[in-house]
Amino acid sequence: MSVGRVVSSLVSCAAVAGCAVVVIGMNRAADDSSRDERAAAATHRAEPSDRPAFLPRTDDPTTPASGTTSGTTSAAASHTGVARPVARSSARAVSVAAPAATTRTATSAPPARVTSSTTTARPAPRTATRRATAARTSSPARTSSPARATAAAGRSLPLRYSTGKATRVITVTAGSSRSTRATVQAWTKVSGHKWRKTGKAVRAYVGADGIGSASESSSKTPKGSFTLTQAFGRNSDPGTSLPYFKTKPSDYWISSAGSKYNTHQRCGSCGYDNGVNERLYYTTPYYNYAAVIDYNTRNAPGGVKQGKGSAFFLHVSVGEPTAGCVAIPQSRLVSYLRWLKPAAHPRILVGVT
Repeated sequence: MSVGRVVSSLVSCAAVAGCAVVVIGMNRAADDSSRDERAAAATHRAEPSDRPAFLPRTDDPTTPASGTTSGTTSAAASHTGVARPVARSSARAVSVAAPAATTRTATSAPPARVTSSTTTARPAPRTATRRATAARTSSPARTSSPARATAAAGRSLPLRYSTGKATRVITVTAGSSRSTRATVQAWTKVSGHKWRKTGKAVRAYVGADGIGSASESSSKTPKGSFTLTQAFGRNSDPGTSLPYFKTKPSDYWISSAGSKYNTHQRCGSCGYDNGVNERLYYTTPYYNYAAVIDYNTRNAPGGVKQGKGSAFFLHVSVGEPTAGCVAIPQSRLVSYLRWLKPAAHPRILVGVT
């Protein structure tokens, strides 16, 4: 090997080694610079702040300092937004997440506006509720209508007849004295001369000659106020509190003149079957159920008067005028019989309105 080739090789190696030393030195310098920057960033993040979270930083780099360029400001703002702690406040959280331009807008806005907008939005439902409550409170209290108040307090009966001691009454009212149709309504006494309707009204048939002064020679239904003290029927007692008898073939209602006129009699061979007296057991469906109207009976104020009329009952209707009785549907009659009680001194009032 020649001396010149050896020297050339040594020079080449020295050059290569020098380059390596330079490269290694540059890498170490870069590493040292990175460590210094990380240490500075850590120190900046750990630095405490005693300012309220919602106030803007006085040293906020988003506000350009004199002698700085807009490019430097944008870079500093971006860096500061990343470095701020997120958990310090909701305003900081917004500034961290937003771009630099958004951060400048949020931090430059007065805190009072943010608080005002938040406060206004939240209580809106409560304000509406308070207004609704105030409206309900200020509105006048509901009162019952005059009709309801009158019904609760009671009213006068449609017929101006005496009711005696009665607290339960049935009224039979026709449009004229010649009418064969009428309206039947039950009433319960409220106080004094005031009464309350009990149940709904029902259509009824009355005498073929209308309503007026009854007699044996007419088919008029007697007008006036009469007690109801006796009930009977071919069917069994429906549950009435009135004295009730179930009819038999030997039951008669006497219309013949004499001491037994307008009374109930039971006798199989007493001469009552003369074509004038009524055989109650066979008069169906009229007398399936019936209540005696105390017109011209022994329970009437003047007692029995011959020829003034007999056998007037509230009985079952067959859909046609009667010989002087008041006829209503059987179901309604049964309900009336259950409703009538001796302790209520019940009455029936028959007249024209």
